[in-house]
Amino acid sequence: MKKIFISITVLFLLIFPKVYAYSDGFEYMITAMNMEKVNVNGLTLNEEVYEKYKLLVYGSPSKIKSNKQRWKNVENGNWTLSGGAWNGNGTRGEYWILGEDYSGKLVHNEVFPDDYNSGTSPLYWNYRTIKDAEESWSDASKYQYEIQREYMLTQKLSRFGVIYDITALDIELDKARVENYATWGSAGSIYTEKPGTGNVYWVATFSVPPMAGGARLNSILTFQNGTEYTISKNEDIVEIPLQFGAYVDNLSEYAKAEHIQIIEAELKVEGISENTVSGTKVLKISKDGNIIINKQDYPNQKKVTLKVECNSFLSTCFVSDPIIYATNSQTIVINIESEEKNVVNVVNDKEAPFIYSCTLKRVSTNSKGKEELVDLYQSKKTGTGFICAGQVLQIEIKTSADADKVTFDFSGKNSIRVLDELTQKFEWEDPKSRNERTRYSTLQALQKSYNLPRSLSLKSETESYKIYTATYVIPYGTTQTLHSWNSLREISKDAFKIDETKLFTRKESAYTLVIKAYGGRDVRTKQYTLDVADRWDELYNRDISKYVTINTK
Repeated sequence: MKKIFISITVLFLLIFPKVYAYSDGFEYMITAMNMEKVNVNGLTLNEEVYEKYKLLVYGSPSKIKSNKQRWKNVENGNWTLSGGAWNGNGTRGEYWILGEDYSGKLVHNEVFPDDYNSGTSPLYWNYRTIKDAEESWSDASKYQYEIQREYMLTQKLSRFGVIYDITALDIELDKARVENYATWGSAGSIYTEKPGTGNVYWVATFSVPPMAGGARLNSILTFQNGTEYTISKNEDIVEIPLQFGAYVDNLSEYAKAEHIQIIEAELKVEGISENTVSGTKVLKISKDGNIIINKQDYPNQKKVTLKVECNSFLSTCFVSDPIIYATNSQTIVINIESEEKNVVNVVNDKEAPFIYSCTLKRVSTNSKGKEELVDLYQSKKTGTGFICAGQVLQIEIKTSADADKVTFDFSGKNSIRVLDELTQKFEWEDPKSRNERTRYSTLQALQKSYNLPRSLSLKSETESYKIYTATYVIPYGTTQTLHSWNSLREISKDAFKIDETKLFTRKESAYTLVIKAYGGRDVRTKQYTLDVADRWDELYNRDISKYVTINTK
């Protein structure tokens, strides 16, 4: 029975390996930096050491297997004897060795108290030659950029917060061993020894300040037309132009743009992601965008107040650097005019025709090869309907009976209005080569369908209303407004490592479909939003049911 219990225990350990629990913030940081959680000796990253010393160290000071490990009671020490970081209980002090770096070399504690204080300034110490000191400066694997080496050699050294007018070059390279190179956010350390009486010698670790310890990240959020807007009684939406982004300043001459691994800014409206911009090896990023507010989303409201945020982060190429964050938020106000008892564009006591509704469908093909109208896909994340580039959109407009003509157009980005070569190939050239029926009778008719604004055809009418329709092939070159597998691959640069949580979330502002109903010399305008997500052949045969609502009826 005892043997069975042991076997089960071993099996359990094999199936369920040890899990290292980190805080969300620390987990996010090391994941973003692609930091290994375990070093070559099997020791794990220690979050407590990072919190106390801002060093990424593997293992725990109390468990270091080295005969060089030492402990001293210190009134304000960061550690607990034979325990973890000091939290109010136990014997308080400092360990001489904090842990190991990734390659397994020991990392010493700069704030470990001196064994002997001669009362002499480090400026006048008789430094001792160290066997591997000069070799440590020629080891290029310890630093990523030559400028780091220059920085470590020429910066004034400090101990216990006191800066001395002395550098590693002053001490001489065969007497000053570099242990850690400084980065933007982390300090460097240099190990020295000085002879005492007899065969005794004393050790001292100096610190070199971070290369950009005062670096500051700033989020950009600018509204070109201010923060207050109005949706008039004859319009459904307002488009709010803005610029967002981020920049870093307060850098030293040693901190360069090439050190930046990624700088990214995210635009959010009421906590929902709307747009992002990112860059690498640049000090500033920015992007023009807009927020589209549809009054149909705010029924019976005369004023809408929305919080707009730009959240940004920056990570450097140095794995020991923490991520820098910044945020900027502003409030925008939208005044909504009521349509009740309002007369618009009055000419000869006649008001403009009313637009009662706009219905958007996509043309699909059923199992029998017959075309039918189905609802647009709807993103579960944004709650908005979208169509794919290359698919056919059907627009149906219901107006009052006095409408003489209805047109449609798209405002904003132009790619949705341009007949590109690929669309012409699939809509005209390929069907003709197979002797299949084409949607348009001539190539000229296909080309003319992209001359916007374009009139809709009268489908039916009664004494009280008219219904107008038109079909429109969304060009293959249309810029997508929702994230897809393609756009996320472009961000990650790895087809197997995309952030699937961003699928069908906001990438760009939606397109604006502009509908105008004419009656005599009067015109009424309404606007509707329309998202475009990738090309239909890129999504074809993918299981998108987890991300979108599909209604085929």
